[in-house]
Amino acid sequence: MKQKQRKQLNQQKNHTFFSLRSLDFSQTILFVQTCQVGAGLFNLPRLVSEKAGHSGWIAILIAGMIIQVAVIFIVKLLHRFGNLDVYQIMNKLFGRWLGSTLGAVFALYFVFVAAVVTRSYIEVVQQWLFPTTSTLMFYILLIMPTVYCALGGARVLGQFAVVTFFGTIWMMALLVVPIQDLQTDYYRPLFHVKLISLLQATWEVGISAVGFELLLVIYPFLQYKKKALLASSIGTWMTTAIYLIVVLIAIGFYSQEQIKSMLSPTLHLFKIVMLPIIERIEHIGIVTWSFLIVNTAASYIWAASRYLAHFNKWRPTTCVLVLAPIVYGIGIYPRNLMDLTTMQELAGMIGALVSVGLPPLLLLIALIFHKKADEQPPSDTPKQEVQAS
Repeated sequence: MKQKQRKQLNQQKNHTFFSLRSLDFSQTILFVQTCQVGAGLFNLPRLVSEKAGHSGWIAILIAGMIIQVAVIFIVKLLHRFGNLDVYQIMNKLFGRWLGSTLGAVFALYFVFVAAVVTRSYIEVVQQWLFPTTSTLMFYILLIMPTVYCALGGARVLGQFAVVTFFGTIWMMALLVVPIQDLQTDYYRPLFHVKLISLLQATWEVGISAVGFELLLVIYPFLQYKKKALLASSIGTWMTTAIYLIVVLIAIGFYSQEQIKSMLSPTLHLFKIVMLPIIERIEHIGIVTWSFLIVNTAASYIWAASRYLAHFNKWRPTTCVLVLAPIVYGIGIYPRNLMDLTTMQELAGMIGALVSVGLPPLLLLIALIFHKKADEQPPSDTPKQEVQAS
């Protein structure tokens, strides 16, 4: 009897713990969406055009469907293990030592992506705004708000995702200007592309849309877990829609020769916008994009810090502060654009494999060995309870 009461008390404590640190439905949507969009969108039209020509926009739809399937596997895996995140799931599936080792590799991937995302943005800033300013100085200025945001934890990251979305989505309205000069001939002939080229373009879109795998870590902090699939699906398809609109406009505005010779076609689309007061609107767009970069990098750093919090029993703030110098060291390592491109390709390749390949594998192992949560997660909490935190 006492054991049953103790179990109920622990469940109540877990219920309170997660309810006071959770993301509501809209925050979950925008967390997934904003973590997917990064500096990769600047070059995406060129990348898909190099692989699939004027039919590259089809690859975005295919990538969106693949991501949707991956999200389903992620949510199915997380539902099976209740309030556990991916580190605890690995520990439960493979044992403490092997699970901890695999979790460390997963955490290192998060750290690596955070470093690549921040350095990629700095490279864009130096190319378009301040070509003579030191990379070290830019990185210090960027890593400070990133670490500060990561120190806030899951709840702050969810709130910052909302601010980031509404602070950057206005830039889509600027694309009305190039839409007026689209050439329909640039889209024809439709579906005239080889399958291998289309798959290569799909791969480029996929590595530019990673970020939804962070759901594997933040899931215990979601307020409405039963709606996790719906929320994450809406978020990923919002990203797919944004990518599709940008690529369609770029393909219709520039010829294939032009778009393949541009370093950042998306920024060139903003460059043609002329306002009475503001002449170089793309500069404002680049600065505004820093919200997305800080949001994404902070989310990855926080996700990596959860490993240290689980297995080293450190305070969450200590875990983030320990990882910050590592992110900085990896980020300043590339000496030239070629080194950075290699790191971007490596991060994208690992990210695509982790987000699409790992969840089905873990779910299959869990089904084979009949592994699941020891107890059911607490019911979805009302919104008023979360607002009390």
